[in-house]
Amino acid sequence: MKALCALLLASSGLAQTALAQEVSLNGRLDFRLVAPSGENSNFDGGLGKFRWGDGGGSPVIPDLGGAVLRGSILLTPELRAVAEIRYDPRQKTALDVLDAYLRWRPISTGNWRWTGKIGAFYAPISLENTGIGWTTEWTITPSAINGWIGQELRTIGAESTLEWRGEVDRFELVGALFGLNEPAGETIDSYGWTFNDRPTGLLDHLRIPERVQSYSHEFRQFDHSVGYYAGLAWDRPDFGRLALLYYDNLADPKAHDSYEFNWRTEFWSLGYSTEIGPIVVLAQALGGSTTIAPAPSFVSRTDFWSYYVLAGIEHGAWRYAIRFDQFGTTGNQPGSGVKADERGIAGTVAVTWTPRKGISLVGEVLTVDYNRPLRATIGKAAHATETQAQIALRIGF
Repeated sequence: MKALCALLLASSGLAQTALAQEVSLNGRLDFRLVAPSGENSNFDGGLGKFRWGDGGGSPVIPDLGGAVLRGSILLTPELRAVAEIRYDPRQKTALDVLDAYLRWRPISTGNWRWTGKIGAFYAPISLENTGIGWTTEWTITPSAINGWIGQELRTIGAESTLEWRGEVDRFELVGALFGLNEPAGETIDSYGWTFNDRPTGLLDHLRIPERVQSYSHEFRQFDHSVGYYAGLAWDRPDFGRLALLYYDNLADPKAHDSYEFNWRTEFWSLGYSTEIGPIVVLAQALGGSTTIAPAPSFVSRTDFWSYYVLAGIEHGAWRYAIRFDQFGTTGNQPGSGVKADERGIAGTVAVTWTPRKGISLVGEVLTVDYNRPLRATIGKAAHATETQAQIALRIGF
């Protein structure tokens, strides 16, 4: 994995000096003031639902949300190299790569257009996370669905998109083959759904609750299987965009090493976005399962589902958003005698003020109410309600 990241970045650097016709550089600094919930953060191995948390009830936490730099180099009229790097002192390495890929898009003057990508990149699932560094433009924290995608999933392989553009309608067919993402699914099993705005870097690892193990390294391969996803999308100005995608990493659930398991993870995603007058509406539903079976007597499967609806409106320098999430899991923990089920709802309200281009101040309040019996194994009540308030200063260029 380290060799792949280094090779992609080195290739991009050489291309910039030797072949580039166009070079663009964008960045974003994110500073936070957070009033955390009373639960320990999942980022630190606790069972809280948020990125920030403090079991001691600390009132306010100033912190660096992250610093991201995105470089794009047009090598030829059809070929572009893209990479995003993030600085965060809490990562395994202070500088990490979020994605790095080559995109081939031949010039097309007809109805059909083909696009190809190779490298490490995000699957085309999220409707929210369209900004630099997997950020959202309506809130600070994405939905449970897209927080999970940023944490555990990355396409390390090749993707192809075939697009047909009519006078009104546009259709897209996408497919990809990938590897090096076989532990994906472990955090859904260990934590259930969480609300986290920090995607995992390609060199980083995720903290897992202390009752299981210390860390999960998401971008690994245990067997020779190749995962895939395939999707279809329809765009129409007076209707919106409707997208359906099926994802399966095809991991062998029996494979493991002395440290980590192979998680067979598959799911369906359905997303819809539209505009109703001045109101933007985003809606998405996702459901699937993740399974390990390291021994015939030890099979653990977690079924998961979630959906959200977001409504947003923009007025001058102000942008307002409200979102509702509902989520759940059903599973078994062999030998524990405790159900790995979870049910919960969440509400998010966010206000963004952009006084000038490149500078935004975002305020957000997010509340999650959920029931998770596995919390009882560490002496906590199964039912919990958490609230987190944040202010983010975002400076972009």
